[in-house]
Amino acid sequence: MAESPDTVVRANRLALLGEPGARRISPFLFLLVVVCFFLAFAGVSCNTDAAKSGLQGLAGAEGVSSADAGAIDSCLDSLKGENVVSYTGWALVFGKDPTITSLPAACDTGTAATAADAGQVNIGPQLLAVLALVAVGLALLCAIAGAFGVARGRSRAFAAVIFGTGSIVLLVLDQLHVSDVLLAKIAASAGSSVPGFNPASYFNVNAGIGLVIAVVVLAVAVLYNIVAMIIGDAPDIGDIASVSDTTPMTPVPEPPPPPP
Repeated sequence: MAESPDTVVRANRLALLGEPGARRISPFLFLLVVVCFFLAFAGVSCNTDAAKSGLQGLAGAEGVSSADAGAIDSCLDSLKGENVVSYTGWALVFGKDPTITSLPAACDTGTAATAADAGQVNIGPQLLAVLALVAVGLALLCAIAGAFGVARGRSRAFAAVIFGTGSIVLLVLDQLHVSDVLLAKIAASAGSSVPGFNPASYFNVNAGIGLVIAVVVLAVAVLYNIVAMIIGDAPDIGDIASVSDTTPMTPVPEPPPPPP
């Protein structure tokens, strides 16, 4: 028996938002988060406003020419919003060297960054990043188990919500911790012994595009599985149609014979 359009639409919505849809889509969402670890999770940029103020005051005290002061301003303007050092998620997990971005032409000193320079700003493996990757991996395993029918229903969705939420919390805490670690490393660098001079005040630590995408995708996955837990194991439209096709139709009673 053919289903009405309203029944088909409603069944499709339940299948998409309920457990059947979550089982199919959750693995791709958590796999995308793992891929995001190849992108930048943290970056260090120049605080150009603070640097301009400090260097201009220093230039005035040292009698720097207006041409040199203009060159300094041009260099700082070209660095505005640019990460000079970037750490991928995998670099934070395994302690790999970060990527040092080439300086703009306005700041070009004729020397290129070397592996030794990258090694000096290596902050080693970060425990919170490791735990976040483990949590994402467990969420992915639960999602794959659901896709193959090993785990399904509210238990699968609940596990995905727990591991997904834990991943978000760990990634946010890791960003805050990495920011403190990097600023402390900069503060302990050369020039920190000068009274009244704090090198860390001239730099900002920013969240990378990979971290932003990972947190957004995790939030979508968590919300999706919460909805799946609420709706439950709604049947697919194919299941509804097959049941409808096999359900016998109630025979219509024949009208009584006319009186003689």
